Amino acid sequence: MITRFRIKSNPERSEFLEIIGRTPQGLQVRIVRHHEGYDTVDESFMDHDLFETCLKTGYLTEIDAPREAPGEDQPRESGSVSSVA
Repeated sequence: MITRFRIKSNPERSEFLEIIGRTPQGLQVRIVRHHEGYDTVDESFMDHDLFETCLKTGYLTEIDAPREAPGEDQPRESGSVSSVA
């Protein structure tokens, strides 16, 4: 099961972070941004300390809603893999 978090952002956008893997050094995460009918998806590495700070400050809030799949009329853009740490 993928753990999902809402990212605090502009009210016009829906942004989510999903933990897709764990290592001793940190987390492999997928960030999904939905804006104006499009999804942008990026996969990144996030250090454990940065993740914990985001939770403590309220930048990330855990949610248990299932991930919404883009519809046929909503093109999906794929981003690059980068490091957040």
